[in-house]
Amino acid sequence: MGGVVCLVPTLMRRGGGGRMIHDIQAGLARWGLDLGQVRERVYRAPTPRERERWHALWLVAQGWSANKVAALLDREAHTVGQWLAAFCSGGPEALTFEQTGGSPPPWRPRFRRG
Repeated sequence: MGGVVCLVPTLMRRGGGGRMIHDIQAGLARWGLDLGQVRERVYRAPTPRERERWHALWLVAQGWSANKVAALLDREAHTVGQWLAAFCSGGPEALTFEQTGGSPPPWRPRFRRG
C-alpha cells in the first residue's frame, strides 16, 4: 500500500497541526482503522508503553496537538512525533514495544524444576 506520505515530524517543527491531523487520518485509513478501533487498542495494548503510543495516536487523531499530547504524557514532542511517523509509515506493528535489555518482564512465565 503506497501513496501516503507522512509529514508529521516536519509539521511539528513548522506548527502545521491541521496538516498533521490530515496525515494521521490518512494513515488510519491506509491501515484500515477508525477512532473506535484505535481507542480499543489503547485499552487492550499488552504493555504500558504500547498503551501510551496508542493513546497519543488517538488524541492526535481527535485534534489534539502533538505538543499538548507530549505534555499530557510527560514525553518530549519529538518522541510523540516519532511514534506518529512510525505509525504512518509502518502501521500498527510500528507501535509495538520490544524489550531490548534489562530484566525480563515480570509477566514472563517461570518454569519450575520437577
